[in-house]
Amino acid sequence: MKHYDDIEADDCYDMAVEWMKQGNPDKAADCLNRAIDLNPNFIYAYVMLARACASKKKYSDAVHVLKRASRVDPAFDRLQFLMAKYAYKNGDFKSALKFIDRAIEIDAKELYLLAREVILEMYHRR
Repeated sequence: MKHYDDIEADDCYDMAVEWMKQGNPDKAADCLNRAIDLNPNFIYAYVMLARACASKKKYSDAVHVLKRASRVDPAFDRLQFLMAKYAYKNGDFKSALKFIDRAIEIDAKELYLLAREVILEMYHRR
């Protein structure tokens, strides 16, 4: 039965992508929540759900979604980077710095190092 849940989760994700393309993040979120219910390990459903939240400027909700995803896969550096991005957009530079440092700890990609500089700049301005 699990196999069919994974297939349905993929279908829900695909529908969510279409809803996002059509500019309807609420319907996309409904599909993504269903996908996550069917397959709680579907990391990209969490990522897209966070994007849907962010498209409505609900950045703290986006961070919360990504925190749930990071419990599923704590070694996925991109989740930490995205949490830093949404915390930054929410004006929470202290949290953004914490998340970007975690991303760098996992994988010191040039993008993460550059993002850290920007976050630090804003953090020190406040």
